[in-house]
Amino acid sequence: MPLIFLAVIITVPYLEFLVFMKVGDEIGGFSALMLTILTAFLGIYIIRQEGLQVLSNLKNTVDRGESPVSGLIHGFFLAVAGFFFLLPGFITDSIAILLAIAPIRAVLGKMIVDSGRHNFTNKPKSTFSSGIIIDGEFEESDEGQEKNEPGAIDQDKKDI
Repeated sequence: MPLIFLAVIITVPYLEFLVFMKVGDEIGGFSALMLTILTAFLGIYIIRQEGLQVLSNLKNTVDRGESPVSGLIHGFFLAVAGFFFLLPGFITDSIAILLAIAPIRAVLGKMIVDSGRHNFTNKPKSTFSSGIIIDGEFEESDEGQEKNEPGAIDQDKKDI
């Protein structure tokens, strides 16, 4: 897993640079830079508006006593989209635009919830569900406590 994370950290900026250079060749370097800055500001504005809507829906859902899972998933994807909008580049902006669209967030959220249900419903309830069970009783005793008290001299060591 750490290697995948490292590969993403190295690959994404490289790909962003390649795409930026290609777009810069087509529309000009200054225009590409201005387009990147414009998408960042526009994206943050869209995420702010969508985020306020999601928070309002989440509050209404909780007030009705329903499960807030859907609202939390939408909020999570909006936070990821906002982060991607802040990163300079056309690839991350494209991903952020997709995450800003509510139906796409709903489909991705449903896939995650279904995956979680599938993973947890197929697992046994307990790892000790089969095998021998030994039933017994115990009771605490104060006999050994006197020897182990701080400052008490152990009778076995006194004789030495």
